[in-house]
Amino acid sequence: MKYILPLLTLLGVLVACSAEEDEPIEKEAEEYFEGIATTFEGKKFKSNAYNDLLEELGVCEFETSDSSYYAACSPENFKISKFKNEGNLEDAFILEMKAGIFPKNAEAPLPPVRHVIIFEREGGKLVRVGGFRGNLIGKRANAKSGADDLLLALYDTDDETLFHCVFKWNGGKYEFHSIERMDYGDGFRTIKGEDKLETTQQIFQQLRDKSLIF
Repeated sequence: MKYILPLLTLLGVLVACSAEEDEPIEKEAEEYFEGIATTFEGKKFKSNAYNDLLEELGVCEFETSDSSYYAACSPENFKISKFKNEGNLEDAFILEMKAGIFPKNAEAPLPPVRHVIIFEREGGKLVRVGGFRGNLIGKRANAKSGADDLLLALYDTDDETLFHCVFKWNGGKYEFHSIERMDYGDGFRTIKGEDKLETTQQIFQQLRDKSLIF
């Protein structure tokens, strides 16, 4: 794990994943995810706690001018949400960043894809414990781990393939669990049979190599 600063390190590695799983376990799993659709709307956050966290991360500006091109600290560009069943938001949260924005102190704008970064506070400092280049599309409570399972949609532009991946909390970070569904352009399909585990691992490695998960 790396500490969030500098920002370039934070944004340096991102990996994607997704694909479909087996029945009935995989269908059931996806069925019980609570859907998420982040729209990035609004001018002000409902709580100053969000502003405080963004200021600590140093990824945006609170006051902009006509000459400023860095992302403003607003719900139009960022979303912060909890992922742990217990504890305070400021000690463990998910940061969603709008596609294409220019984070403060970065050398260039983000690519045209959303970034999802998970932080937990260790020794008083925020530490990155998961990162993805894609969309957070679902959460599912997990009493055993004490943190939500996450469903992410990750798109491999080279292969023009969309994957739905499940990540679970292992006590210290989020790690890849399974590919739920995959779409090569002709509709989602499920991976079945004896080759499922090997295929899933190959795709996971492919997505890691392309920095869709970090």
